[in-house]
Amino acid sequence: MKYFLPVLSIAIILSISVGTSAPASAQIYRVGAGLCFASGYEFNTIEAGNPGLKLKTWIALDRKSTIHIVPTITAFNRNSQDAGFFSVTNYMFMGDLDGQYMVFQEKTMKIVVFGGMNVTYLSSVVAETDPKYPLDVYAPNAPGDLTDYGIGGNLGAGLELRMGSHWDMNVSAKYILSKYSQFIISVEGVYYFKSRRRAYRR
Repeated sequence: MKYFLPVLSIAIILSISVGTSAPASAQIYRVGAGLCFASGYEFNTIEAGNPGLKLKTWIALDRKSTIHIVPTITAFNRNSQDAGFFSVTNYMFMGDLDGQYMVFQEKTMKIVVFGGMNVTYLSSVVAETDPKYPLDVYAPNAPGDLTDYGIGGNLGAGLELRMGSHWDMNVSAKYILSKYSQFIISVEGVYYFKSRRRAYRR
């Protein structure tokens, strides 16, 4: 429950942003899920974990589906380290709201570029490894629990590869520009709710 709240907050912020910025004609027609791998950021003495599980969708802003608004939520695997009398466990969550533009298409392959806003939330939990050895006695200099967030931007590019009438596979890379700057590579599967849009047909 402790980590559900920041994820829910990011989701609400993205939903409100999309709802207020998207025109009435915009429509959601595909969703994606996959894994992402971050270059990592040290927080409270240890790095955040890998990989991350991401969920995203695309909101088309034009009939040819070349311009999209793309909200994304990512939860990274926790990273733990035992330091003897105590352990440190880091959690990282991200929310992105990007504008995406298709710059090239050749049959079943698309090249896209994107950029937008990023919110990174980090939480670090310090725990005694054995209640017989309290931290204030045996490890008085141990770090404490810590949470923080950073708001910034991101820039990236990717490939969208057609795998079937309802499926794509996407590969992308982006760089986050914030107090928690990182380089992230993602691989995801994409499902189309109905038939593929006209702009993606041969």
